[in-house]
Amino acid sequence: MEKIKAEQEKEFISRIFIDEIGRLQKEGFYFFSFILMGQAIEALGCFLDNKPLKARAQSSKRFSKALNVLMGNKYRAVNNDHWLYDRLRNQLTHSFVPSKSLYLLSRDKQTDELQHLQWTDDRLVLVAEDMYDDLKGACKHLFSMIDKGKVPLKNIAASPADLLLQD
Repeated sequence: MEKIKAEQEKEFISRIFIDEIGRLQKEGFYFFSFILMGQAIEALGCFLDNKPLKARAQSSKRFSKALNVLMGNKYRAVNNDHWLYDRLRNQLTHSFVPSKSLYLLSRDKQTDELQHLQWTDDRLVLVAEDMYDDLKGACKHLFSMIDKGKVPLKNIAASPADLLLQD
């Protein structure tokens, strides 16, 4: 039963976080992909704690935990004192208005001065495709943790099939 639950959890993350955001980027909807990546990072963090998926007042903790555990030092450094959480996840999720502290761009707009996770003119550069690659890596890291039994399994209410998202 646990093995089935683990596979369902990985399938959900793969289909919703990886496939859906990938489709957005493939179609050129980079801005909206940043919104969803911020949400996905937070959601990945919920798979790392012992609380229910809908636990209250966990947003910044879960976002930070996902960055720290699954995405590595570069993201940890830019999220000091929840900085990236506030400027990316909160700002975009609640208002759809980007923070003036960020440059959000796609690779086709990237220059030598505008490199992913680098600071330029006191603004952090985020490149959609690079962040998406890092998000996919975070998902794979989480899958490994699930396979090794290092994280608690969650009860996901709807599968991708229930959402009619399967190909």
